[in-house]
Amino acid sequence: MKNKISVNLEVSLVEIIISILIFSIAGAIILNCFALSRFTQISTNDMIFAGNIVQSGAEMIKSFDNMNEAEEYFTENYTDKNVAINGITYINYYDKNWNICEKEDEVYVVTITIADASANSRKLKDINITAEKSIPYPFIDKGRDITTLYEINTKKFFSDSGRR
Repeated sequence: MKNKISVNLEVSLVEIIISILIFSIAGAIILNCFALSRFTQISTNDMIFAGNIVQSGAEMIKSFDNMNEAEEYFTENYTDKNVAINGITYINYYDKNWNICEKEDEVYVVTITIADASANSRKLKDINITAEKSIPYPFIDKGRDITTLYEINTKKFFSDSGRR
């Protein structure tokens, strides 16, 4: 008698199909994770750019002595100006590379709203500076049209004669 160890090397077709299915599902999950991480990185970079622009606007407002200086600066440096009963809104439009552009090419919008804080005091102003993305991020912003990237709300007292 010969002692033979038989090794069954036969793999059924069903086992091959199941293993291919498992690897394809794992591949799809990994590709989805890579795409999600890429758009999360883009979102983070956008928040950094938006933060720089919004904080720069807040620092400019902080440096002004009176409201006339603020109006002059923002009228010269912002593309749109909306005047309402309760305040003024200055708007800049940016393209995908954060360069100032026309409204038709906008991807990001930065708005600065300066309004009276109370009816009794026309010198105390509420200031709202917001940076928004008008196109949603894929994989991240499902169901949202506009994403607020960065926002600052503050108040400033403007004297009539400036600093003394």
